[in-house]
Amino acid sequence: MSSDTATSDMAVSDTAMTDVDTDTDTADTETTDTDAGTDTDATATDTADGPITARDAAPDRRRPDHRRGRLLTALLAAVVIALAVTTGVLAWQKHQAADELSTLRAQQADAAHARQIASDYAVAAAKIDYRNFDPWFAALNTNVADPLIQQFTTSEPALRDLLGQLQWVSSGTLVGSDIASQNDGKYEVQVFVNVTTSNVQSPEGVKTTALYPITVDRNGWRITDIAGGVAPLPGN
Repeated sequence: MSSDTATSDMAVSDTAMTDVDTDTDTADTETTDTDAGTDTDATATDTADGPITARDAAPDRRRPDHRRGRLLTALLAAVVIALAVTTGVLAWQKHQAADELSTLRAQQADAAHARQIASDYAVAAAKIDYRNFDPWFAALNTNVADPLIQQFTTSEPALRDLLGQLQWVSSGTLVGSDIASQNDGKYEVQVFVNVTTSNVQSPEGVKTTALYPITVDRNGWRITDIAGGVAPLPGN
């Protein structure tokens, strides 16, 4: 009886162990199925977004180069713009300097022309010969404004009489001239002339330096005023 009982107990024990093993296998199977389900879901997720390739997984090494290229392009554009602005400024400055130089040269040319007119007139006005006054009066009326011509015409008879009695002979050479002032296109020119004169009072002749303040108007380049007159009267 005891032997049968022991044999029966061993059989029960083996059966229990078999059940335990069966349960363990079942649990392992369920775990495997769970993992498989998880892998399947993950695979399904990847498949829904599209296949993941090695190129997608790898970092995009072209992006830094692309950014560097855009930065270089921007820098080049900035340099080009700066050069264009600099070139424009330099061109404007050069043009402005050229205009200023042209204006300065024009002003200098006008002043020189005014001096030339006044100098020629003063030398011609100093040349007098009582034996023939016509060339002198012709010179007095050259390049002068109408009011001066009228003055010379009015004073001509008296000058002829006075200088004729003195037997006046004179000639002049230019010493120099200078622009005393310039205003609104009118140049006041100071002309210095060495004058050699002979007359009944000084038959041997005398030399003096005469000053002719002459105003020249750029409008028409006419002489509009001769301060002190042009008649070389005795004592002047």
